[in-house]
Amino acid sequence: MKGGVTIATVFIVCFWVGLLLILSGSIHGHGLVGHLHVGGGDAGGPGFLPILPLMVFVTVWGGTGYMLVKYSGMQLLAVVLVCTLIALLPGILLYTVLARVMTRYDSSMSELDYEPAGQLGYISIAAADGAVGEMKYVLHGTMRSIGVRAESGQSLLRGDRVIIVKTDKGIAAVTLFEREMEHN
Repeated sequence: MKGGVTIATVFIVCFWVGLLLILSGSIHGHGLVGHLHVGGGDAGGPGFLPILPLMVFVTVWGGTGYMLVKYSGMQLLAVVLVCTLIALLPGILLYTVLARVMTRYDSSMSELDYEPAGQLGYISIAAADGAVGEMKYVLHGTMRSIGVRAESGQSLLRGDRVIIVKTDKGIAAVTLFEREMEHN
């Protein structure tokens, strides 16, 4: 083929472009942390496609394709299939490793994780007979506070340990768990 682009040229260009992008990414840091969002993580997958496995795929595909075209007597279709299969292996392996590393500490938030019902805490501002007070409790390692309303005839003293039964419009209904007795 005179004056045209040969398949060997396509393979060698893919190899060098991929290799230069990998080296550039490792020097400047952009290739190792960049990723493309390709769908949602809600579907069970990580929801991203790291760029590094794509660059590795292109590099291996180009290098393998060039070697097979130049030094084997294989037909073009066979070369493309073989180099694609060979390039998929490191690409998939690297994607698997990166997906595990990037999603290791990723925890999906659920409303139930932050539901205060059932939490044990203590009264910090007393409330009696329908009045509103305040309780403090720990949720996911963070001290939180919420308003509490004493039921009619109920007295919630400072220091009483209570359990949140339900919340309504930001005010918790509680039940007494333990009353702290003061020793004189």
